[in-house]
Amino acid sequence: MKITKGARVTFHYELRNESGEIFDSTFGGEPVVYIQGEGEIIPGLEEFLEGEEPGFEAKVTIPAEKAYGDVLDDLLVYAGPDNFDDSVEIEIGSAVETEDPDGNPVLFRITDIKEDKVYLDGNHPLAGQNLEYKVEVLEVH
Repeated sequence: MKITKGARVTFHYELRNESGEIFDSTFGGEPVVYIQGEGEIIPGLEEFLEGEEPGFEAKVTIPAEKAYGDVLDDLLVYAGPDNFDDSVEIEIGSAVETEDPDGNPVLFRITDIKEDKVYLDGNHPLAGQNLEYKVEVLEVH
């Protein structure tokens, strides 16, 4: 069976960032299961897998705009240290959850700390990067 809209697909992947570092991998662990056409994986990978069958193996580079998008400047913000709850560890790399104006949760990473400012990035860590995937399709139903 080929991968088409609505198909249940089981596959392994290895994800490398632009620097060639392995960012994530399912090889040696549990494979990913997703429904084709439901937006459960990044658009570029979904497009690449369309029409393939079990046993398909390949490497592909997905451009940023079809992966996690470009870096959005409006998601790069700063706040004063006094804006954080006492339970928040203010250190570079820490995650901070807040809410958007509609009350939806938004996750930011602390990227820098300068005297009276804590710089935050709400972009996905891989935003703005072309990504290299190695994939192996195991099952299609």
